[in-house]
Amino acid sequence: MSHHQIVIVGGGNAGISVAAQLLRKNSKLDIAIIDPAEKHYYQPAWTLVGGGAFDIAKTERSEASVMPKKAKWIKEAVESFSPENNTVNTTGGVYTYDYMVVCPGIQLNWSA
Repeated sequence: MSHHQIVIVGGGNAGISVAAQLLRKNSKLDIAIIDPAEKHYYQPAWTLVGGGAFDIAKTERSEASVMPKKAKWIKEAVESFSPENNTVNTTGGVYTYDYMVVCPGIQLNWSA
């Protein structure tokens, strides 16, 4: 079991932004972002893709390239949380926290 001051569930635009803002305010925070994805998609540009004004390939980056440097990236999927116990259960273990931010985003299914 590993403990962090702040655990963020989700490494999409919201999770990355929250971690970056918090670390900008206090670089000594112990922040973990839990997300198994290797790719990061800049979803706000998708409206432009739908309108034919932007290339969808330009909305994709590696997750590592957008991860805040001082955040710990836990590359696991969340199975459940237990807020009453301040725990997050993942495919790889259990993490405890002082504060949790839940922003798992959407699950992509390009073949649908």
